[in-house]
Amino acid sequence: MRLADLDVLVIDCQTTGATPALGDLLEVGWTIARARGEQEDVVARRVALPEGKRIPRIISKLTGLDRAAAGEGDQPSSIWSGLREAAARASSLRGAVPTVIHFARFELVFLRDLHARFGDGDAFPFDVVCAHDIARRLLPDLPRRGLRALAGYFGHGVELERRSASHTEATAYVWRKLVDELRARDVSDWSELRAWLETKAPPPSRRRAFPLPRERRLALPDAPGVYRMLRSNGDILYVGKATSLKQRVSNHFTQGKTTERALEMLTQVHDIRVTPTATVLEAALLETDEIKLHDPPYNVQLRRDRSAWFVSPDLDEAREIPATARWIGPLPSRWAMTSFAAVRALALGAEPTPALFGRAVGVPPSFAPDADTFVAGWASFVERHVAPMRSRTWWGRFVKASKVLLRLLGEGSLEEGEGTPDWSWDPDRVRRHLERSVLQGGQLARRARWLAVLADASVVFREADSRPRKLRFEGGDILVAEDHLADSGDPACGPTRNRLARMASFDGARYDRLRVLTTELKRVLSEGGDVAIVVDCRRALRTDRLVRALTTI
Repeated sequence: MRLADLDVLVIDCQTTGATPALGDLLEVGWTIARARGEQEDVVARRVALPEGKRIPRIISKLTGLDRAAAGEGDQPSSIWSGLREAAARASSLRGAVPTVIHFARFELVFLRDLHARFGDGDAFPFDVVCAHDIARRLLPDLPRRGLRALAGYFGHGVELERRSASHTEATAYVWRKLVDELRARDVSDWSELRAWLETKAPPPSRRRAFPLPRERRLALPDAPGVYRMLRSNGDILYVGKATSLKQRVSNHFTQGKTTERALEMLTQVHDIRVTPTATVLEAALLETDEIKLHDPPYNVQLRRDRSAWFVSPDLDEAREIPATARWIGPLPSRWAMTSFAAVRALALGAEPTPALFGRAVGVPPSFAPDADTFVAGWASFVERHVAPMRSRTWWGRFVKASKVLLRLLGEGSLEEGEGTPDWSWDPDRVRRHLERSVLQGGQLARRARWLAVLADASVVFREADSRPRKLRFEGGDILVAEDHLADSGDPACGPTRNRLARMASFDGARYDRLRVLTTELKRVLSEGGDVAIVVDCRRALRTDRLVRALTTI
């Protein structure tokens, strides 16, 4: 029977280890598929782990499965019965059912283990081919042939979490595409495929052939802007900013050292869509907005679904909306001031506990220093720094003290010793971590005040060798972006809202946008450009004052 008309069983297994001796089945998925398009609904079933076993932390992170739910699911014998029933439905030939697994060498050891335990002496029911091995022979120059890379190359996205349902669906999709490629090689039925796989495979290729044509990236403009890397189906894989779109995109494909994750992504890129911008600064702002809008799978930073947070003046409560203008924020997370809050609690006489020690030095309780070491490090810290924080009017003094610590950091006194191999503690290390907790809290607090000012500001800037530009913000959103005429003076001030109203306008997207703006303003000034900011109708911050102000934000 032709491959295009053959019902095949597609199987995927997720496990806690590489072999049955090192791990257990966690999830099994299967479907019956036909290359010309028909496919049953995917079945995905959890497997209950043996009593006393837990899902390893790294596996829980990769799959999204709750570690505490290790006992939930079906018994392995029930999973085997389900697979046998599916094999019986799929089989149109006598003997083992044609079966496709993406990386068969991995799944086969678990399937054979199930057969040995529950097969009742029957022959192994699956005649397995490996989709990865087929792709290795058909597409030897493709940079990566893992399931995510290969499915994406053909135009199918795979969920980030490693789950059997999405992997089974992706393997069935890849199989349909591979059958088309095999037909072009005159491999048209299962026996021919089996014979073809028995032939010697070509040697691994040293050449990388990316699906994006070289001519396409070389035709990009030599200008600042934002680029989006696309699958063949139009999915956005990655969003980036560039000083030169042509050079930055080309660097992705030509740089010598490339990570596995980057090669996986580049294997899927079939097109580039760009938006040129007037300046690099505006490219950076557009990048963060585009990442929030599209949530591309290969962007790690600036992802969406994150809030801005505010902390009460006593640091005891965190909310997404500030109660008064005295609250501290916006902050990047509800835990942003946790370490400083622990330091201040100890300074005000809180009962010392291992949990409080860990929060103060910024580590989990299990990695915290012992009591004697912490007390010795705390004594050194108190002698240097803690007096300003004992005052009930401590906040302004704290911010000032953290500026002193910032200068110390610039002199290198807070740096960790190189080559520290583990979480061993000594008093000096405790003191350095306490100083860092105060420093980071101070920087976050100053940045919060600054971002609240920027939320309703007008910004005029000139990058080196560029024309002046004007941006007008209201509530953290860009209302105006245009050239600024040299004889027009400072930008006109807009409506002035009180501090609480400005704070309340923040969400995660606005926080990131204005944080990126701050970083870009620092860059513009460091490269010899000019910046002026009108914060209300009475105040304008210019280059010299901004250079001083931004050094501590």
